[in-house]
Amino acid sequence: MRIERLPGPFGVEVSDVDLASCPDEELTAILSAIYDERFAVIRTGGLPDEDYVRFGYRCGQPVRFDETADNPEILEITNIGVDTSSYARGAAHWHTDMSFTPVQASFTMLYSVAAPRERGETRFCNLAAAYEALAESTREEIEDLAVEHRHGVSVSARPGDHTPIPPEGWDQSTTVFHPLVRRHPVTGRKTLYAITGTSQGIQGMDGETGATLLNALCDHAFQAPFLTSHRHRAHDLVIWDNPTTMHSATPIGAATGPGDTRILRRMSLHGKPSVFS
Repeated sequence: MRIERLPGPFGVEVSDVDLASCPDEELTAILSAIYDERFAVIRTGGLPDEDYVRFGYRCGQPVRFDETADNPEILEITNIGVDTSSYARGAAHWHTDMSFTPVQASFTMLYSVAAPRERGETRFCNLAAAYEALAESTREEIEDLAVEHRHGVSVSARPGDHTPIPPEGWDQSTTVFHPLVRRHPVTGRKTLYAITGTSQGIQGMDGETGATLLNALCDHAFQAPFLTSHRHRAHDLVIWDNPTTMHSATPIGAATGPGDTRILRRMSLHGKPSVFS
């Protein structure tokens, strides 16, 4: 197995690994690299759904999306026969998965069955590095603050963000509070957490003051040293660490043929990986 840095400021590529049968030592090395570098692109020669799900359970507890499906843990994302003018909005904004729910996400996984020749990238923001680059006085100021999270347009939404589409049946009034500065549940590393996407204010602050602080933190975090992107290839498995990142999909149009078709198999996880529990 090989683990190599990607060309951007963070992220790794993993190759020469069989995810269906990799030993604990290799899984530990892969996940440790993700904790260090925020995300990994694993080159596979093809990953059947059964092997994908089995691998997911070794990395955490998968969310079950549809109990009637053969593999409830997998959510298919595609632009085949889809009205992308509305559907593409769902992830085309900066956010952290599950930040509007009481249970916070650990990893998100995207396996590419088919990938377009152009566009369709996933963009990433490194919130751990952004936190560490803050002035010490700012880190002290925000240390004990909690952020109000609710699904919808964030008070610190970035220019160009699309309107998020709620999960089916989700109560849009549901509000939760998460620390603004969070310790990673496995590494203990401090990081900013979900400063846009679902953030609606700071607990104990008036709306304008809270929004001003969140926007200032976003302006800091969305600088070049903390940003990168990945263009998906068929049979890639991309895994990222939700506690320390935000991400955004790049919208693409409806598929017209093999050259612009996107089919992704998504898994969302919470909890600790078996090798770290």
